[in-house]
Amino acid sequence: MWSSVVNGQRLTFRLVGINNQNFIMADEQTGTWWQQVTGEALLGPLRGARLEMVPFDEVSLEIWGAENPGTWVLLPDAEYAEQYAEDDWEEEIAELPVPIGSDDGPLERRALVVGVTIGNRAKAYPVETLRQQSPISDQLGDTPLLLMIAPDGNSIRGFDRRVDGVALDLYAKPEAEGLVLVDTQTGSEWGFDGRAITGPHAGRELARVPAIKDFWFDWQEHNPYAALYLGGTLPSGASAAPESSGLIDEADESDDRE
Repeated sequence: MWSSVVNGQRLTFRLVGINNQNFIMADEQTGTWWQQVTGEALLGPLRGARLEMVPFDEVSLEIWGAENPGTWVLLPDAEYAEQYAEDDWEEEIAELPVPIGSDDGPLERRALVVGVTIGNRAKAYPVETLRQQSPISDQLGDTPLLLMIAPDGNSIRGFDRRVDGVALDLYAKPEAEGLVLVDTQTGSEWGFDGRAITGPHAGRELARVPAIKDFWFDWQEHNPYAALYLGGTLPSGASAAPESSGLIDEADESDDRE
């Protein structure tokens, strides 16, 4: 999600095309074309500018409503019902050919990943891996990162897991109702919203880190130098790593972006 204000001017956008199954938007004020996934101006008077990312959530209505009671919901406008996509549009899109990338890599091109960018570093985390291993604690540059997925298997959030400069080690609490994390440093319990529920840290909140859900082929196209998290998995055809090597991770020195 991007701010629509550029250089002090509020822009209005419309869809003008799709490039490699990623939206291209044009603003009505200058006619500049913008890339959806990066917020970058590709063509026109504002070429080279970037939209500013704003905090956003991609979670179920159940989770959002529980955390934000009284929320208003934007409903479809019956006057334009015929212009809305059909209920099976995702299945239709899945049948379209993917013109970029290769299925010979560590992931299928249409595999869903969660992309995280901090400073000049970027990394992708396969959604399927996150479903199996949530929460995932990692280090991206100087930031101790926490990614977790809700029990619905789709709602994902990212956090900086530092409190007062200390990086917490957080694990899912066994047999808890819903997703509850426990940090090993203080025994505090944390919810999916990044807030401590009990313990010495009760009431404290972890800082949010933007996490974008995207197709692997699209994320890789716009982040060619990003690392890929493969913790606990092996790419097709790879040999097993020595037991002492721990998680497989391509990020040691390769996650610098140009």
